[in-house]
Amino acid sequence: MLAFLTMLQLLKDSMTIVLLILAIIFNATANILMKLGAGRIKTFALNVAGIKEFILNPFVVTGIISFGITLILYTYVLSKMNLSIAYPLMTATGFLIVTTFSVFYLKEVVLMPQIIGMVLVVGGLWLIAR
Repeated sequence: MLAFLTMLQLLKDSMTIVLLILAIIFNATANILMKLGAGRIKTFALNVAGIKEFILNPFVVTGIISFGITLILYTYVLSKMNLSIAYPLMTATGFLIVTTFSVFYLKEVVLMPQIIGMVLVVGGLWLIAR
């Protein structure tokens, strides 16, 4: 019976980790989509035309939906996991995904201080996840 309960706890913990990974992916995707959408908006204006252009931008709309999915997944994760672990994993891993995308797809330049920072972030993630 104890083995069965232990197995159930492991499955529950595994589901939380899977949902955290999905939240990280949706959050990074949302940020990338917002960047792609922002690059396609001609005028940022708080008037009817500007708001219409913003709302009709498929990258922005999909980004907003991705943020919404992130909110749902991450809120569930926080109900099962310590904030002191979930938040660093969420933000740091998302940072690494977005930066990698930015370098390889958007052709953004990453300077040596950023590279050093990313190495430190990976080290921090390793310490937190232990």
